[in-house]
Amino acid sequence: MNTELRYQVKTLLLETGKAHHEAFKATDGADPDWPIWYADYLRDRFAKLFGMEFSRSQLIYCLMNANFEHEARGDGREWAEFYANEFVEHFAPAWAPAEDSLALYYFEGCPYCAMVRTAIAELGVDVELRNIFEDPDYRADLVAARGRATVPVLRITATNGEERWMPESRDIVRDLEDTYG
Repeated sequence: MNTELRYQVKTLLLETGKAHHEAFKATDGADPDWPIWYADYLRDRFAKLFGMEFSRSQLIYCLMNANFEHEARGDGREWAEFYANEFVEHFAPAWAPAEDSLALYYFEGCPYCAMVRTAIAELGVDVELRNIFEDPDYRADLVAARGRATVPVLRITATNGEERWMPESRDIVRDLEDTYG
């Protein structure tokens, strides 16, 4: 399911890039405010793909964050593929909530992790807690998958073995509430 969604998001991002370049032809596509233009172009299209409403500011933030992450990781992936993966990790619906395996990568003392753990407790969701400072293997898994040890991150594993790594405390809480609330 998410493979197809990633492809659709990537295709839409490439279409957006071409449209943006055409709109800014006089400057060869150069536009310091590109996230604003992209957000306006993508808002309704993403709403259809993800089945949820997006605010303009939310999309601007996500586009800028994807750009920062892409530059920081420097893993050589094409920008559209990287951005598509970021959007799917943050906003794709659950595969089969009753069957998905959930693991939260966190550490004690992190206020964002505490927010997610509170939501987990309030919703009564079965989530394996993986403290990255108590078990170096958890930290290594997180770094291998995400390129950094920033927490909290929710690892969602479907029964077919496909995985999503969802960062950002508010996105995790929103997803848990939408899926299990």
